[in-house]
Amino acid sequence: MTNTLLPVLLAALALTPLWAQRSQVDEIALRAHLAFLADDVLEGRGTGQRGGELAVRYLETQLQVLGLQPANGASYRQTVRLSGLRLDAAASSLRFIGPQDALAPALGTDLVMGAAAAETTLAVDAPLVFVGHGITAADGSRDDYKGLDVRGRILLMLVGDRKGGAPMPLCCEPENLYGRWTHKFEEARRRGAAGVLLVHTDASAGYGWAVVRNGWVQERFQREGAGQAGAMQGWITEAMATRLFTLAGQDFRALASGADALSFRPVALPIQARGRLVSKVRSLEQWNVAGILPGTDPKLKQELVIYSAHWDHFGKGADGAIYSGAVDNASGCAAVLALAQTLVHQPLKRSVMVFFPCAEEQGLLGSAAYVASPLWPLAATVLNINLESLNVIGPTRDIGLLGTNAPKLRALCAQAAASTGLVVTPAKADPAGLCFRSDHFPFMQAGVPALSPGFSLNGGWDYLGDKAAAQARAADFLNHYHRPTDRYDPAWNLAGLMQQVNFALALGRLAGTVPSAR
Repeated sequence: MTNTLLPVLLAALALTPLWAQRSQVDEIALRAHLAFLADDVLEGRGTGQRGGELAVRYLETQLQVLGLQPANGASYRQTVRLSGLRLDAAASSLRFIGPQDALAPALGTDLVMGAAAAETTLAVDAPLVFVGHGITAADGSRDDYKGLDVRGRILLMLVGDRKGGAPMPLCCEPENLYGRWTHKFEEARRRGAAGVLLVHTDASAGYGWAVVRNGWVQERFQREGAGQAGAMQGWITEAMATRLFTLAGQDFRALASGADALSFRPVALPIQARGRLVSKVRSLEQWNVAGILPGTDPKLKQELVIYSAHWDHFGKGADGAIYSGAVDNASGCAAVLALAQTLVHQPLKRSVMVFFPCAEEQGLLGSAAYVASPLWPLAATVLNINLESLNVIGPTRDIGLLGTNAPKLRALCAQAAASTGLVVTPAKADPAGLCFRSDHFPFMQAGVPALSPGFSLNGGWDYLGDKAAAQARAADFLNHYHRPTDRYDPAWNLAGLMQQVNFALALGRLAGTVPSAR
């Protein structure tokens, strides 16, 4: 190198962020992890299934190979105690008795249902009431119940939130949470309802009926001791809802369209739901997997940055189909392992936890269990970067963010995006409640800054090249979401995924070094 070129090179390096000068994440290693985790040998990494146990063993072995310290004493595992419930469809039934006729919906086709708690037998005999969206806003701005005592009643609710009125708030604002089906179940439980039946549409749920059916015909899980004894939960199709309201002498579409109004009042239906739910119930243990990479700064090493990705998918179905979950979420697990491989050689000033929660597909159970019993003080946890269902379509100009909206964190995100040649996607409305559907959310609820950058279901990325074709391929993912066809393809273009991973690396390096990331 000539002496004249040396000052130029040094000046260029001085203007380049430190993390951009260092080696980036190894795509070959990432792709190898992805291919293995999505392989049929792991049988879809199901909660409570052998394939899930194999995934846990693989992940903890990888952390050990990388030299990370066990996060839970001498163990890489944190036990999460669950109850499993599987409806015996042949022994279960539900009928709707109207003034002049009755309906018997077909399980799986018209209706999915289950007990709300770990009960082997549940008798159902309760009247129906339509409560619109079933939303009560914490600030008092909206109350779909209007003071109605719903104890002992089964509530019919619309999935999602209103379509009309003032513009919906941007992503991750509280009103978007109210439309989530999990929140609706919780609100009904607080009010002592005998059950909930959600009315599904593709648009309001953000996915088709097959996704709902696949999630409910298999074994479902809840935290041990959770649930509402004596209550049922379920979904019905829009076509079934139309027939049900006709049985009651009502027009479903008219009532549903009126549910957007703040003046909406519940409508009691002259229908009695009667039936019996028989379930196979078991207690089991599942595991979060976590390892620690200590920080290099004597003081800052007491604080923590968490990289997380849930390891579970839907496993092996009763029909033998394997739900491989390649995008959801072998992609995230592979990315976190590859990030850990990089960070082992370039540790941060703050400590790093590599965290793989269990049972995300069952309602964020593993991450919620961690937040309830953290392995590192939450007050000393500066950021959770959660990787979920990453981009296997192609490179983009932007990176989407779901999670904490704090200005300080968003400024770090903008800096990390710029360092990796990206811009942050402008905030937008979140009608499908994506912000509340991934493992960063329990951390957010606990006051820990948390993000899921690049969640593929968020969509709308500014793809490079043939944008229309790329967006069409991204939209097609919904045809494979939570289905056996979410399988790894060696031909996938991982350039977009690598952008997301390098963004996560840059953001973690910022959060791991700046004076205060909270």
